[in-house]
Amino acid sequence: MRHDIIMPALGMAQDTGTLLAWHKSEGEAVTQGETLFEVETDKTTMEVEAPASGFLVGITASDGDEVPVGQVIAIISDSADTPAKEPDAGTESAKADAPAQALPEGKPVIMPVLGMSQDSGVLVGWNKEPGDAVKQDDILFEVETDKSVVEVPAGLDGYLAARLAAAGDDVPTGETIAIISEGKVADPVDRAYSQSATTTASTEEPPAEQAATPADTSPAPKKPETAKRPAPAPGDKILASPKLKRLAYQAGYDLALLAATGHPQPFHASDFTALKDANTSAHKRTGTAVTHEAVTRLSARVSPVELDAFLGWASDHVEAANDASVIAAFAGASLGDHSTVRIHRRGISETYAAHTQLSKTVATEGEPDLIVHDLRGTLISSAELPPDSAPVISIVGSGNELILTLTSIDSLLAGKDAAVVLDNFAGRMADPLRHLF
Repeated sequence: MRHDIIMPALGMAQDTGTLLAWHKSEGEAVTQGETLFEVETDKTTMEVEAPASGFLVGITASDGDEVPVGQVIAIISDSADTPAKEPDAGTESAKADAPAQALPEGKPVIMPVLGMSQDSGVLVGWNKEPGDAVKQDDILFEVETDKSVVEVPAGLDGYLAARLAAAGDDVPTGETIAIISEGKVADPVDRAYSQSATTTASTEEPPAEQAATPADTSPAPKKPETAKRPAPAPGDKILASPKLKRLAYQAGYDLALLAATGHPQPFHASDFTALKDANTSAHKRTGTAVTHEAVTRLSARVSPVELDAFLGWASDHVEAANDASVIAAFAGASLGDHSTVRIHRRGISETYAAHTQLSKTVATEGEPDLIVHDLRGTLISSAELPPDSAPVISIVGSGNELILTLTSIDSLLAGKDAAVVLDNFAGRMADPLRHLF
């Protein structure tokens, strides 16, 4: 199977990225998760991992090249030979059935890369209508991956001249899903990702000959059945959105039972009914209730000296920063990009959209991906709080140490992933300056 490797968007307003260095050579075998290359923008440097195992071929960019976001710069193939690009049969058929509508001029908005192993994103919904005026910071649409739901800003001022995907469409990363023009267009385009173009402004009646054509009463062709995947082996990672993981945990449902039916991954909240049916069927077959997963518990100890000094500096030098927002930024960076973190401190709960830049970690609403109980300054010397709808980290002071305890279940955060998250968080708490670099 062919996997296109694109220049990722590490920021919503990013147009290009500089390829710093390849870690793999042309024709070399790669394993999913291995670092392929490093990319730099004006704000960050990141290692990009292989989304699949195979052979790295078709490299089209060299070290130091500045590459447009979304451009294919390499391919992961089943063999060391560069495969020919195969047209999408469904897309080509759709294009043949109806004439393509010319797209308006403007700057493209792509499906962003929100995680290095992400191949596509599900468009949850649009916040702007075709033809609407948009500002740079206006939320244009929401996208869901297996890890999070993210609001994506427009990135520039103008008018929404075209929407090239519809709510519910699963769109490959790097694909253009909107066009923003400098001026208002007469006929804005609005279509699904896999459809031929249709304009929202078109109000023409169909020709009389067409209206008189008898309806086609032949039975619709049956959709080919999706091949079922084998039941997941113990320890296999199950891809599901945070919202579905929360719903599954609250209902006591096992995501592995849905995976065993061959239901396509990643799972989303819309798959909850299928999850319920899979668990109900399993219960009927075995006569036993579905049990909750085992809880992972991990602890780390760090010195509070550097943290206390850094919190004082941040409150004086970073706009709107406070203890809660800084710790939320540390926790979010440890969990993954665009995480939502809820901080409980002295009876007050605050939820933040975490960002590596402290000034961009701001209050938000919605369900958290991680919950932090900051118990510093209390008489509590140890805490092991059960996971709720998200993994939980507790922070307590004990003598000259801070004790960090993470609890989670595997469907929210698997054991080995939990260890990485806590280690990253503990490292930032012990040496906050590492967060800035």
